[in-house]
This record gives sequence, structure tokens and C-alpha cells, in this order.
Amino acid sequence: MDIFPEDTVSSATSSPASSLYSPSPHGYGSWVQELSHDQQGVRLIGLLYQCAAEVAAGAFDRANHCLEQITQLASLDAPHTLQRLAAVFADALARKLLNLVPGLSRALLSTANSAEAHLIPAARSHLFDMLPFMKLAYLTTNHAILEALEGEKFVHVVDLSGPASNPVQWIALFHALRARRGGPPHLRITVVHDGKEFLANMAGVLAKDAEALDIPFQFSAVEARLDELDPDALRQLLRVRSGEALAISVVAQLHRLLAADDAGRRHVPGSSCLTPVQIIARSSPSSFGELLERELNTRLQLSPDSSSVVSSLSPQSPVLQAAAAQQQRRPAATKLGSFLQAVRALSPKIMVVEEPEANHNAAAFLERFEEALNYYASLFDCLERASAAHRCAAERARVERLVLGEEVRGVVAREGAERKERHERLAQWARRMEGAGMERVGMSYGGMMEARKLLQSLGWGGSYEVVHDAPGEAFFFCWHRRQLYSVSAWRPAAGRLVGS
Repeated sequence: MDIFPEDTVSSATSSPASSLYSPSPHGYGSWVQELSHDQQGVRLIGLLYQCAAEVAAGAFDRANHCLEQITQLASLDAPHTLQRLAAVFADALARKLLNLVPGLSRALLSTANSAEAHLIPAARSHLFDMLPFMKLAYLTTNHAILEALEGEKFVHVVDLSGPASNPVQWIALFHALRARRGGPPHLRITVVHDGKEFLANMAGVLAKDAEALDIPFQFSAVEARLDELDPDALRQLLRVRSGEALAISVVAQLHRLLAADDAGRRHVPGSSCLTPVQIIARSSPSSFGELLERELNTRLQLSPDSSSVVSSLSPQSPVLQAAAAQQQRRPAATKLGSFLQAVRALSPKIMVVEEPEANHNAAAFLERFEEALNYYASLFDCLERASAAHRCAAERARVERLVLGEEVRGVVAREGAERKERHERLAQWARRMEGAGMERVGMSYGGMMEARKLLQSLGWGGSYEVVHDAPGEAFFFCWHRRQLYSVSAWRPAAGRLVGS
């Protein structure tokens, strides 16, 4: 369920820009008490959208004014979901503004970012317990692997999920393999993770369970992040051997490879990682003011490539010339493309990919912001319902602050190679996978039924659902019919050259 009804958002964002950040005659604090709860919600939504517009324009004073008002209405400890969500987005917008002054940003935020790092694994565990999405991802991934590797005697599973890795997934696979006709195969699992302690613990847990189930088992650890793997050495790093049937699982991590392609890019001098909208704002403030007025009345929607803005500029515009020069400097081969081609060369029987179903990688900052605000509103809503049902408000707060809050900062506050959270929709992933020489593997009806049974058994039926896409080739995990995650399966396309 969207906590931003369409009419509420429209009314909050259709007012002239000046009315949303004009000072209250009573000063800060007193005006909040004069608003009803519904009025505060509408005001919060309007302030968030307005603050995003001011941040995109690099307008420190007006953005700061919006943030001051948001903090009067929102808090991470507030009783209402919208207030907590607004506090998370206000934090991200403040960081985005600070990032326009990189030295100041690093000095203020480097210590704060690491202060609670040790609490993140526990928060991820809370997220796994409170919401069904990771459980559904593990179950459907395992089901697809079992179908693709049926009858194989030597099986190698590579887990590229990093922070989303969980021994629960592979223990469930042990039980399924043990129950299959002909008995379990010789199984090897390779896990890529940047935590030495995590890898050691997983090795111990899996070895113990494999021995108890009498499954021939070997564990291999690769201490690294997914984006650190060298595509040219992938076979050696993962110790892929001939004679083994290979399966690859990657949960909510593949999008991070998209950030690597910004690492070597140079930006327009003086822009300090500005977005195209910000560059236009600095070069033509009067026209941007007119643009902001118009776009604010249509919920600040800009096209992904900002063509609706750039098309009005002449070919001799310094902005267009700088953008063209930057385009020419981009590397011919992307990190993700090279990685997927290296995966294809390994000839896996199946590669199962789970990703957030959201467009958080648009070129226009305001479009990313709006998509993120609505997407994370749904996740906050899920958490609120779960915490109310199980009386775990403290756990919910940790997840909101340490897991979802960090993702929001990744989408909203960061640019360039530092913007790791580049979620894209399945349609875009399909184009990327097919461009690397991969083809779809249908996700079976049986897998969907197993997922639905899991939801029912855990008491999550009704609000949550698993949907087969129209061609019957992927699953979507939904909350009140809103698609939040997708799971798709891939293999090398037979007889097809990469890039053809």
C-alpha cells in the first residue's frame, strides 16, 4: 500500500514553489502544533519534493530552509511511518547538499558513517526475519537451480550475493538435494564476501549441516566484493572446474557493478559531480526557474536523459559541449558488460538474479528521488505492519536507520562511482543480459506455487504476493500489488555471438 495516495502527493506538489518554503509568521515550532496530522503529512511531502528541487539547483539557503521545516515535522523516532521516512530522506538530501562541497562532506560524514557499522549485520538479520522478500528470493533461486541441475552428479554453486548471503539458503538446498531421486550430488559452494569472519562462520555452519545430511561437500571462500572481481580472471578466482555443473546466485548485488563505470570518468570543471540538471541550473538560472515552476506542477518529473531540458539548448551551448566531451571519454566496455560476458564464458547451467524492481538509476536526480520516495514508502509500510504484528519496534527502527536508510543515501545523496545503489527494472536487466549473450530460463509454475505456500505458512498471505510475469519467465514479489523485487534466470544463449 502506498502511504502517498495520488491525490495527496498531487496536492502537496502543485503549489507554487514559493509557498512551500515561505517562512511562517509564527516562527519555527509553533506552526507545527497548528497543523493536524493529515496536514503535517501533506506539508512533509511537499517540503521533501521542494527540498529535492532546491538541492538539485544547488540552492543552499532555500534547501536549508526546507530541511529546517522538515526536521520540525519528522524524526527517526517519530510514531508515524511517514515522519520516519521523511527523516531518512531529509538526511539523504542534506548529505547530497553537503556533497557539493566534497571536503566538508568527507570531514563531517566519514566518522558518522562508521560509528554504527558493527550493528549492520544484526539489522540485516532483522530485515530477513521481518519481511518475506529474502526468503522468497532464496526459495525461488533454489527451485530454479534444482530444476536446471536435475540429475547432475557434480555440482558447483557460486554465491555472489555478498551482504545478502545467508547460510539458510544453502541449508535449504542441502535438504532438497538429499531428497532428490538418485541421492545428493557432490556439492561445492563458493561464496564471495568481503568479511573473513563471515566466510569462516558460513564454512563451519554449512560443513556441519552437510555432514549431518551425509552430503559430499566442499566450501570455497573468496574474500572480496563483487565489484572487485577481475572479469579476466573469473574462472581462476571462482575455481571453476570442468566436469562440474555450474549454477550462479546473485541477490540484490548485480546493480553495484554499474557504479564502476563512473570511476574513471572526469567531470565538467567546477561541477563537483553535479547532475545535468544542476549544470543547467548553474549556467542558466532564469530558464531553470521557469523549468522548476512547470515541473513542480507535474510532480517534478524529468525524462531519464534530461532530453526535455537539453533539447531547448543550442548545439553551441557550453553545457552540451561539455556533455558531449564527457560522453566521448566513457570507456567502450562497461564493468557490468565485461563481467556478464566472463560469466557467459564459464558456461553456467543457470544464473539466477534477484534485484529491486525500481528505477533508481535515472540520469535525472529528481526522477531518482521521486522513484525512491515512493519505493521506500512501500518498504517502510511493510516494516510498520510487521513490527506492529510482532511487537518488534526496536528491530524495525534499526532496519529503517541502518539498512533502508543507507540504501536511500546511496540513491539520493551520492553521485559518480560512490552511487552504488543503481537499481533498475527487470526490463532493463533483460536488455543488459541479452546484450552480453545470455538468454532467459523460464521460472516454473511449481516455483511460484512453492513461494505462495511459503507466504501462507508464515502468515503473510493477502498483503504479499508472488506474480508470474506475462511471458511466464520471471517472478515479481509484491506488496499490495506493487512490484518490489524481481527474480529472473539466465543461461548462455546457444550459438549466439556477444553483441550480435
